[in-house]
Amino acid sequence: MKSNVTTMTQESGLEFSLRAVPSELRVTGGREIPFRRAILSMRNTGNASLSRIAPHATLTQEGGSVQDITDALTRAMTSESLPPGETVEWDVYDLLLAAHPGVASKVHLWGYKAMLNWWIDLAVWAEYLPVNVTAPLNTPISRWKLRWAPSHSSLEDIDVSMEVVEK
Repeated sequence: MKSNVTTMTQESGLEFSLRAVPSELRVTGGREIPFRRAILSMRNTGNASLSRIAPHATLTQEGGSVQDITDALTRAMTSESLPPGETVEWDVYDLLLAAHPGVASKVHLWGYKAMLNWWIDLAVWAEYLPVNVTAPLNTPISRWKLRWAPSHSSLEDIDVSMEVVEK
């Protein structure tokens, strides 16, 4: 498992990264199991504030249709601007459940085990307006493949693997 995978867009001042974070997930009977979450981050690495930031993303479950999760990303942002050094973060598992009706219904019926061993393709990019620029710019598209799977022979400890998808 690659626990910290980063794709950087230096020319734009925005950096997208994806990292695994230890967490717990409540399951049937109120129990909590170890569950590594994939956290998507968008960070302003420049020296000036960026405004009118509009993040965009799609998720695709292996063999399934592409789901636009842009609305879920923008709902989680508290502002359309991002000062230098500031970061916005999203939990990919939560985004997937909120934006992908097929996955959400499977998880509702069968619990977290419905997510195991499926490859999820994530693509993200952002439109933004740098200081003293009149036309919006776009970052290149960053892509990853994710898969939640048991980390041991038990289904009670879930890990996430992540790979950068080269262009």
